[in-house]
Amino acid sequence: MRRPRAPAGDLLLTAALGALSGVSLLALVFPSVLVVITSFNASDFLTFPPQGWSLRWYQAMAGNWEVRQAATLSLKVAALVVAIDLLLGVPAAFPLTRTRFRGRELVRTFLFSPLMLPGIVIGIGLLFFFMLLGWSLSLPLLVISHVVVTLPFIVSMTSARLAALDPTYEEAALSLGASQVQKFAHIVLPQLWSGIAAGAAFAFLLSFDNFTVSLFTASDRLRPLPIVLFYLLRYDINPLVGAVSSLEIGLALFVLLVGSRLLGLARLTQLSRRVT
Repeated sequence: MRRPRAPAGDLLLTAALGALSGVSLLALVFPSVLVVITSFNASDFLTFPPQGWSLRWYQAMAGNWEVRQAATLSLKVAALVVAIDLLLGVPAAFPLTRTRFRGRELVRTFLFSPLMLPGIVIGIGLLFFFMLLGWSLSLPLLVISHVVVTLPFIVSMTSARLAALDPTYEEAALSLGASQVQKFAHIVLPQLWSGIAAGAAFAFLLSFDNFTVSLFTASDRLRPLPIVLFYLLRYDINPLVGAVSSLEIGLALFVLLVGSRLLGLARLTQLSRRVT
């Protein structure tokens, strides 16, 4: 039997939505593509189209001590932030998901509030809070400020995966004589792996590329890579910016590709949607 034709209005609507999606995707990706293209510019000025092709700015980036130190600091901070997020976020997901206690929704709202506030508001608030306590800006305070804005990703994604687990597997393990530790290690944790890994990936990227919070909580002696990038653009457009920005874009793509390879793109997208 021949399948009935879709109404002309539905076909037009589908075509319009497809075109709109394509334009939106192009608007999101095109600026990043331009940045990568300009990073190979041979000119002394940041111009488009490039006035020749060269790797001179990548060589300049590799030889720039300030950029190397900032990139190392950003990687160190991001690694510390992810480790602290995992130690705090994974245990916090269990009572928020599986137990009911007075004030649970208040605790949940408090933990997820950084997702609802602009980064600049969080940065100013943390700066005033540190000043009120009499603390000077330092590496530990920079790490703490990043934990505040990244912890909700670990908690939410772990909670989303935990809520989808079938409790019969855990009951079966306990009925067969497994301890609580064995149940968690062999039954629960392997099924939580996808949520934990996805949350850690988003937390790492958000910490490494965080500008709004770092601008108010990083000291002058410890500037992460986004702050150094900001100062390169503050007074003049240094072509080195293209190479540094391409480095950040490449790192983000690498982390997302590894995450999609380990977890599957569909599952990674599904978990990221549950955050919002």
